Amino acid sequence: MDDVNWALYVSALLTGLLFGYVLQRGGFCLTRALSNAVLMGDATILRAYVLALLVAMIGVHTLMALGLIEVPIRPFRWVANILGGGLFGVGMILSGGCSGSTWYRVGEGAIGACVVLLGFAMGATTVSVGVLAPVRTWLQAPAVTLGGAAPTLHGLVGVSPWVVIAVLAASAAVWLARPLLGELSRGRRGEASGYGNPGERERAQPEHGKWSWPVTGIAVGVMIAAGWWASGFGSRPAGITFASNTGYLLTYPLVGYPTQVTWSMAMLLGVPVGAFAGAWRAGDFRWKLPPGWSLLKLFGGGLLMGGAALLAEGCNINQGLTNSATLSVGSLVTFASMALGAWLAVWALYLRAP
Repeated sequence: MDDVNWALYVSALLTGLLFGYVLQRGGFCLTRALSNAVLMGDATILRAYVLALLVAMIGVHTLMALGLIEVPIRPFRWVANILGGGLFGVGMILSGGCSGSTWYRVGEGAIGACVVLLGFAMGATTVSVGVLAPVRTWLQAPAVTLGGAAPTLHGLVGVSPWVVIAVLAASAAVWLARPLLGELSRGRRGEASGYGNPGERERAQPEHGKWSWPVTGIAVGVMIAAGWWASGFGSRPAGITFASNTGYLLTYPLVGYPTQVTWSMAMLLGVPVGAFAGAWRAGDFRWKLPPGWSLLKLFGGGLLMGGAALLAEGCNINQGLTNSATLSVGSLVTFASMALGAWLAVWALYLRAP
């Protein structure tokens, strides 16, 4: 027992518990964010995602400036990042959830999420160490470097990362603030006319008692930055991820690979528990069994997501938030490819003329 790294397990489980709670209470999901924006013109969850990325950028670079973390920059493997990201986006739509939301929905009692995770783990294992591993290695070989190192957004333009973050924040601020300003304007018009606007105020409230998008975005962004620091208690900082570690939870009990439980694996175990706490407290927990015919689609979507995540070297949380917060070009391109793949899948399934 003296050899047990308690700091690793405690920090990982606490991070997973908190992150699962935050994801569940905010209803944070890239699949819903993109689907709602495309199909219904509702960008509420998408705003939370963008805000989370901006907060994570500020948090990660603050921790780096203080010398509290040393973050490795993800390489720009352009073929694998674009192809893997696009396929991951398609898998999200087929499975009805992204990697993070699938894990927290397990804590809400969604049986279908377990089916997705089984497919995800099998796809990730097949591509990482299975028969498709040589294909993955071949597709990941082409890489773009900048001065022999992985390129970053600020490195490309030769300025401080804070300049880039400030420009991105300023560019996003008008779009992010639009619904808040609109709600404030409607409230003032209602007060001036002597009438309330209860209908509009109710529509502005979070759906089903979830947190508002600003609270969700800030909370997720803070957790992403904190995840980089907490993962330092493991063998190396990795941040919050739901990609290879999902596969490891399948291979570790079956064949003993990897040879020990990593920080990321332990973190995963805390996510559904934290989500359960949030769901139970809010009355959101109930067992949900999807129609039998949809299980194959869910499994196939998970299988595609898992394999694509290993090809792209990360999921929508890992590449889209954790590593995009470092301003890695490879991660940002992967994230954009995921969004494009998801959009194409939504168009093909729901918008394309018959």
